[in-house]
Amino acid sequence: MEQRDDADQEAGTPPGFPKNRMEALTDGIFAIAMTLLVLSLDVPAGIHDPSDATVTAMLAGQLPAFYHYFLAFFILASFWIAHHAQVNRLRHIDRTYLWINITALMFVTLVPFSVSFVGDYPGEIFAAIAFEANLLILGLLFAVQWRYAVHEHRLIHPDTDLGRGKQRVMVVPAVSVIAILLALAGWTWSTATYALIPLVMRFLPPGR
Repeated sequence: MEQRDDADQEAGTPPGFPKNRMEALTDGIFAIAMTLLVLSLDVPAGIHDPSDATVTAMLAGQLPAFYHYFLAFFILASFWIAHHAQVNRLRHIDRTYLWINITALMFVTLVPFSVSFVGDYPGEIFAAIAFEANLLILGLLFAVQWRYAVHEHRLIHPDTDLGRGKQRVMVVPAVSVIAILLALAGWTWSTATYALIPLVMRFLPPGR
């Protein structure tokens, strides 16, 4: 292994694991998780009166599920975009970074379940907290992953600007904490707090 690392360094190849395998795994899991979100939208069975009024009432009853579907889809899309931008700044990855990424992906795959849970029980505080805790842990893991990579320029390119946009990785965790506190205070629609994310991002310095 040491001889291989020496050969890589002599050839100008950075040590560590190839990024493309991790990116392929990450892209696949995000794609599957975002696709499975649609399974949280159930068409109620047993409609005996398929009139316009009945169908309208049925769709109205599905509004919480639709809201959480769109919310989770765009949050996962934001995580995927952030991950893509993050990996572009890396020279290489190591075993620790890889395992942090794999752990984060485990919580990505949990999102369809937590979305279905909160969609089926929109008025239950525990269901909201389960969904918010899922996004909190996921956001923290991606933040830890980035902080690990940038510490003393461990994995990133030396000329990477670390002064801009570093607050952005903490937006979802911060909003998740607020949402959990609101849920514990008894607000059943605490997940509406995530609508603040685009507004907060607008006023933060862009990363590059």
